Amino acid sequence: MGMNSPDARSPDAGPEDTALVAASQRGDQRAFSELVRRHQRSVHRIAYGLTRNAADADDLAQETFVRAWGAIARFELGQPLMPWLARICTNQAYSLFRHRKRRPEQSIEPMIEAGKQWGVDDDPAEHRARSEHDERLRAAFAELSPEHQAVLALRTLQDASYEEIATALHIPIGTVMSRLSRARAELKRRLDARAGGARP
Repeated sequence: MGMNSPDARSPDAGPEDTALVAASQRGDQRAFSELVRRHQRSVHRIAYGLTRNAADADDLAQETFVRAWGAIARFELGQPLMPWLARICTNQAYSLFRHRKRRPEQSIEPMIEAGKQWGVDDDPAEHRARSEHDERLRAAFAELSPEHQAVLALRTLQDASYEEIATALHIPIGTVMSRLSRARAELKRRLDARAGGARP
């Protein structure tokens, strides 16, 4: 199944999702394919945010839906589907990192781009300074643990609530809040260190 650009979000879950899940639980592959169509972009956003590699993101997203199809019968009907898919995707990312014995090259670029207003850069010096800052931000994000990258990716890329992140990662809301706080503090610490080292 082809994965699309990580820039678009999937439709909101609702009664149609519930009906499609119910049909999928009865073995209807076409219903499950429709669920994939509805949610593949959101899953791909998470995969891309964690790996920052198009090929890895495609593989991770596809593996997420393969796993989801195998486990759909155990999914609690009526619950939102996307947090469950996000948890599968994140768990598969952790497995990928462990298998490689190291984290692949990663980037916070999608997070940077998500907050930008497109326009013309009139000042080359300002553009260069911003590019240098973005590069330090990408490098600092890449050094975070997978757990911290996951909460930041879900919060920033997917605009997930604390409750949704808790469901996706299968952790208490309090842990989500503390992990986000630690992740942001660690990201800032690493960014400040890099900014300090970049000064003449």
